[in-house]
Amino acid sequence: MSASSRSTLVAAVVGLLLLGGLVVFATSLPDGDAASSEQDAAAGPIDLPDELPGGLLALDGDDLPEELTAQLTDLDQLQGQEDSAGARLTEVFGVPSAFRIYAAVDQSSVAQVTAVDKAPGVFLPDFPPIDPELIELTRPAVELVDAGDALCVVTWGQAVPAGQEVDETAPPQSLRCQQGAGERTYEIFGQGMTVDAAVEALDALVSA
Repeated sequence: MSASSRSTLVAAVVGLLLLGGLVVFATSLPDGDAASSEQDAAAGPIDLPDELPGGLLALDGDDLPEELTAQLTDLDQLQGQEDSAGARLTEVFGVPSAFRIYAAVDQSSVAQVTAVDKAPGVFLPDFPPIDPELIELTRPAVELVDAGDALCVVTWGQAVPAGQEVDETAPPQSLRCQQGAGERTYEIFGQGMTVDAAVEALDALVSA
């Protein structure tokens, strides 16, 4: 990935990830229960880690490498948007919630992580998961992937016609993966990440 595309990737974090992933996440959980809000909120705030597997660093963390800080012109604005997102989810669902944005030092990947103290709901893609063979494709542009304890919606950007080989080394254009841990739901919405990398990050969050 070129330096310019990496810079564009980090610059897009606050826009694309915040507006895209968070809205989808909010629609994939059951509605909040006002009657249980006070009891659930007593569990306290959710603390997301400063670092995730794959070298993903929280962009609001202390002592960020210069390679990342050079791309972030307004850390206060980023922190404010993260706090606002977490507060809005807490308001909607009536339970502790957290939101944080991460990036690799080489700026090759970025990820939005959301956590809500509510059991996962139905994880629905924005498309019908049709067998690609029925529509003469080797791989559709978007697919629903069962990744063990996690479910992912993977966007490749372009369908692969039937008869053509799939480039297994190319990462998806973007992905959204969700995993539950008891009464808590974790979700990653990222770019420049493989499904395996997203699942590894989710496993680390669940086991933390």
